[in-house]
Amino acid sequence: MKPFDKMQQHGLKKTVRKGVSLMWRQIRHRYYQWRFRDAPHFANPTPDELITIERSLRDLGICIYDYVPSTDRFHQFQLGNWFPSHYHGGCKSGVWEEKILEHWIAGEILGLAEFAPEDVYVDVAAGNSPWAKTLRERSGLNSFAIDLLPVDIAYRDLPYYRTENATKSSFGDCAVRGVSLQCAFEMFMGDDDTLLIDEIARILKPGGKAVILPLYMHTHYCAYAAPEYFGKGYAPPGAKEYVRMDCFGVPSSRKYDALTLQCRVIVPIQNAGLKYRVLALRNKSLLGKNIYCHFILEIEK
Repeated sequence: MKPFDKMQQHGLKKTVRKGVSLMWRQIRHRYYQWRFRDAPHFANPTPDELITIERSLRDLGICIYDYVPSTDRFHQFQLGNWFPSHYHGGCKSGVWEEKILEHWIAGEILGLAEFAPEDVYVDVAAGNSPWAKTLRERSGLNSFAIDLLPVDIAYRDLPYYRTENATKSSFGDCAVRGVSLQCAFEMFMGDDDTLLIDEIARILKPGGKAVILPLYMHTHYCAYAAPEYFGKGYAPPGAKEYVRMDCFGVPSSRKYDALTLQCRVIVPIQNAGLKYRVLALRNKSLLGKNIYCHFILEIEK
């Protein structure tokens, strides 16, 4: 067989595989729609419900600080092409600006631009995000990415991309100046949310900060699961479980109510001798389309 014919055959096989995969996803989605037609389906808090949540937090003595970042600075960051065009499905995915915004806000609150060469920054539950690599290459930042799951082959040989448990990390005591979690804290199952607070207290140096965003809240303690995990015992005890039909691979995504946040997160922060602020993003409509980040948790040692 000639090389050109082999290339054509390879291309045909690849096209067939993609077609079969797409067909299987469509069949699976329709099956789950039928199977869970009567199950409770998840809905994000409405603007009125966010006001109710803020009131509930204040009633518990948890202050809400207005956060209004510079739209000009964010748009300049967007123009800097810090993320590849295919990141999180690209600019037409519906979450592109949200994901870029989360990383930019984390960097602003942590003050990454002022980090010294020896200062350590950790992107927790980073998955296959290029953020740590880009920060090293473009800013010389001493950045690391850690996640429970093995990273993509593109980062596997980079020693600063580590497969490890963020609640029992390999960083030394008081070794880290900045930590951030972008759309990740809600995936810390069981008691790992509280255990992460203890680990942050251990690894942060005095004056160091951690940022969690979005800090997902709801009017009641709840969690959603992808269809293949719904009803299989992954939801936190006491949380109402919902199914979410537009995602796969999520065993449980936790949403705190005010009281549960206080018990599971705020009190452990205070017991560890840390300070905290709960921020509310007030100018999201000016920052881009489909911005859903509202609450942000800032922790300082």
